[in-house]
Amino acid sequence: MARKPNFTKDEILDCAYDILLESSLKEVTARTVAKRLNASTISIYSAFSSMGDLKNALAKRAKNKLFEYTKINNNDMEILDIGMGVCLFARDEKELFRTIFLRESMPKDFIDEVLEDFKKLIYTSFKNTPMGPELSEKTINWIMKKGWLFTQGFATLICTGFYDNPSDDEIKKELVEMGTILIKEALNNGGN
Repeated sequence: MARKPNFTKDEILDCAYDILLESSLKEVTARTVAKRLNASTISIYSAFSSMGDLKNALAKRAKNKLFEYTKINNNDMEILDIGMGVCLFARDEKELFRTIFLRESMPKDFIDEVLEDFKKLIYTSFKNTPMGPELSEKTINWIMKKGWLFTQGFATLICTGFYDNPSDDEIKKELVEMGTILIKEALNNGGN
């Protein structure tokens, strides 16, 4: 079968994404992508200047999927849906979660972008809770920081198998318990 000489950036990214979902980020190499496309590695490097660029593009695609999870309406509180979304993503899309959060060579600007997007999403949803308008900026920021540390840690434990395949209800229970503790602490001590 004749090789297709050129592939679009999207075709290469789609192929790499499929490989990522089927195995791991480690398996996404120029050689494996080229082989799957029945092309040479030159096609890969003509679209992406390096494998790091391709993997960063995969991380952006994974981030979009993550934010889709945070918009799933599972509960009557948007803030809880965000936390549930992160944890369900870690459980259901392990390789995508690893690509975003557990990759050592992730560019700082990408990490900053993810954190800033989460900060805006969480802040807005927190302001929409019944108690949100009554809380000071300092208190909201304290709750957001502590809540993110817990949720991110919990999601990482889920992804890596330390908390083995929890049900939606188990995830919700843990998030509600910690959220209740954080809010009580913030109200009692002013978020300090």
